Amino acid sequence: MNIVIESPAIMGIVNVTPDSFSDGGLYACPDKAAEFAHDMVRAGAEIIDIGGQSSRPGAQPVSAEEELARVLPVIERLRNQLPGSVALSIDTYYPEVAEAACAAGANIINDISGFRNPKMIAVAVAAGAECVLMHMAGEPRTMQDNPHYDDVVAEVKDYLLKGAARLEAAGIPASRIILDPGFGFGKTKEHNLQLCLHMDELVRDIHAADYRLLVGISRKSLLDDLFGIKEPRQRDNASAELADAFVLSGADIVRTHRPDLSDVMEGRRRDAFVALGSNMNSKAGGPLDNVAAALVAMDRLPHTVVTYIATAVISEPAYDSDQEPFANAVCYIETELGPHALFAYLRAIEADMGREKTRVNGPRIIDLDLLLYSDVEIDLPLLTVPHPRICERAFVLEPLLELKEVVEQAGRDFVLPDNFELVPTDVVYGAISARIPRELLQSKIAEIASMRGPS
Repeated sequence: MNIVIESPAIMGIVNVTPDSFSDGGLYACPDKAAEFAHDMVRAGAEIIDIGGQSSRPGAQPVSAEEELARVLPVIERLRNQLPGSVALSIDTYYPEVAEAACAAGANIINDISGFRNPKMIAVAVAAGAECVLMHMAGEPRTMQDNPHYDDVVAEVKDYLLKGAARLEAAGIPASRIILDPGFGFGKTKEHNLQLCLHMDELVRDIHAADYRLLVGISRKSLLDDLFGIKEPRQRDNASAELADAFVLSGADIVRTHRPDLSDVMEGRRRDAFVALGSNMNSKAGGPLDNVAAALVAMDRLPHTVVTYIATAVISEPAYDSDQEPFANAVCYIETELGPHALFAYLRAIEADMGREKTRVNGPRIIDLDLLLYSDVEIDLPLLTVPHPRICERAFVLEPLLELKEVVEQAGRDFVLPDNFELVPTDVVYGAISARIPRELLQSKIAEIASMRGPS
């Protein structure tokens, strides 16, 4: 049965496994799995994705027979109980499992192995199923063993488009093909951040070929890498914010453990302040060129505008004096990205520009700190908002106070969290030694933006 899935759509995840990385086998019982699926549909899921074996890094495969025993009772229950408008997806790389699942009522085959098995393609053709073709380097057991790419975005995109062409050549129309870049499947933190930063490009090229894009970031280890959140179920808010960011970039389907958290920002534009610093040369040029390049990159983030930039300064290095002085700036941005998503994109820009952490508070090509995000307060191991060192850094506090005056003169509110104040008397690090002419930074921004072309 063909089901029309409007974009953007939510795919709710039901793991019918005893060893899932994200929920530890909470829904291994068919009745509990079906009940959970009903909850997801009530929360807004248009698709329920049912999986019978774990695909976490290092996972040992189970047999097709065992997988069938886990998923078929759930699919049969849900197809009989859920409205016909709700699509059922089988998450498997076994053709025999996909065939039985489609016979029991599944509409979609979600194959993490990318339909490399011709038998899986034949099953999809015979069933008239929609196909989710995912990129994965290797297999779950070995995929995180030193993955390497020369250009991860280009290579993932090439893999997906070639895989889609194989499906079309077998007779599956483009309208039934959904592509998934496979966050966390054979990719390092830096690879995943590159995919985040270039999501617009992935969406553009996949849509140009008349395919749809699915993204699955929910509870992935990248969120631990970024925020220090060890427990997968505590990653849900960050997961939802990143998923919403990908939808802003044009992604068609979001695969999630928590459909109820979708649209967490609800199109609201919020204010944020970001500090930028550099004291190394890079492919962009010198330190001020790096600051300008980062500002251009920030202005090109989804639904984000760099509205004001304070006077850039040269400062003495803070905390570690055995290095060159820094070029610094602070900017005010307006964004529809949530604070976790914005922070992730800032880390992605750093990685894209080649930042490597060689020592704590040491030299860096670019450093991007999320200082303030409206009146929001966050306290995570790797993300604290407001930034805890705002008031002790001269190169941050002085430009920030300048922006406060600019924002208020423009008739806008300069919002701080309760019980937080900007206190100049606390400044003890990073003395300002010079101010950079505003027109010099602006000329560098214009030059870099022109070289990179339209956003």
